[in-house]
Formats: sequence, structure tokens, C-alpha cells
Amino acid sequence: MSCPHCLSKSVSKRKFLTSLGYRTFYCRDCNKRFNERSGTLFNGLQFPNDIVLQAVLWRLRYKLGFRDVDELLLQRGFEVSRETIRI
Repeated sequence: MSCPHCLSKSVSKRKFLTSLGYRTFYCRDCNKRFNERSGTLFNGLQFPNDIVLQAVLWRLRYKLGFRDVDELLLQRGFEVSRETIRI
């Protein structure tokens, strides 16, 4: 794992996790904290990566509508609005 801010390899694991359960790290060179999702397209999302990818797969592969994907995610226990899926 390298720091997304300075690309340094001197990072250390922290004992804290994010609210979604992702490991956090500390860069010893630039003194910044980051997590596994920092610097990726998934950073800032409120849902785990596997749920986001599942919704995209259902939407594109099976050509499901927003309401269909919304209902399938609700069956898995994730309450998501159609506007969230649209974005």
C-alpha cells in the first residue's frame, strides 16, 4: 500500500477502521491518514464496494431499470433510492 497523497511506501497500519469497516493507514512522510478506498472512485460512497458493483452489474448486464435494481438491493437489506442508482 502506498500513500495516495505523496506516493510514499512508508505507511503504517492504524488500529482504527472506517464506518464501513475499511482499514486505515498513516503515512510517515507526509503525516496524512487515509484508508483503503482513498484515491479511488469508490472513496466517499456510503455503500461497500461489492454492493456498488452488484448494482452496476444488474443495471448494465441485465438491462434492469432503476426500480428493479432498487427492489433487488432492498431484498439484500440495503435501502437505496432510485436517484442514488441513477447517479
